[in-house]
Amino acid sequence: MERGMKWNKQKVETRRLDPVTGAPEEKLEYASLGGSIPKPMIYIIGDSYIRLVEAQAREIIGTNLGLDEQVQWFGKGGMVWQNLIPFLFQCLRGRAIPDVLLIHCGGNDLGNVKSIRLVAAIKQDLRDLHQQFPQMKIIFSAITQRCQWRRVNPKKVDKARRFVNSLMTTFILPVCGCIVHHPQIKYRNPDQFLHDGVHFTPLGNDVFLYNIALCLKDQIQ
Repeated sequence: MERGMKWNKQKVETRRLDPVTGAPEEKLEYASLGGSIPKPMIYIIGDSYIRLVEAQAREIIGTNLGLDEQVQWFGKGGMVWQNLIPFLFQCLRGRAIPDVLLIHCGGNDLGNVKSIRLVAAIKQDLRDLHQQFPQMKIIFSAITQRCQWRRVNPKKVDKARRFVNSLMTTFILPVCGCIVHHPQIKYRNPDQFLHDGVHFTPLGNDVFLYNIALCLKDQIQ
């Protein structure tokens, strides 16, 4: 698969699994291996953190995060993990398959889904993505700390958060990927969070963007 390959009438056929049922879906059509695009294509996908941080990136450094790559953002408020893969395939319709896929999702599941089940779901979905798109690098953005976890014990949920991130750190390399951590974002730093205790202030977004951009730069080079 060449970088930034697009869907067209020159068929290089493959099969994919339905993201909901797991059954084989229609064949996908990729561009032939001629006419490569020089700039790598990056998709950043996830929950409301991605949607909000994109808006700040647009204002301060541009949506390409200062990188010499094509970057597209797909953020959706309230996203939980089970909706991520269907959302991804929806976003892929009529678009190129990215060279790099960065995912930030899973935080909204904590407290509602047991961490061991969440990890199992993430691992299976990322394995499936790697099988379908083996040359696409996958980056998992670690679930960040929050000041508030809705309707649940904050200490218990933060323990689950650390558990998920720890297992993903060791899992991600075999599926052609890596993890980006956000160690500077801490619930003890209230200036990084809005009043809801969940989403970031401009300062928190700056830190989040810096970590993502640095990781992308390292992975592209």
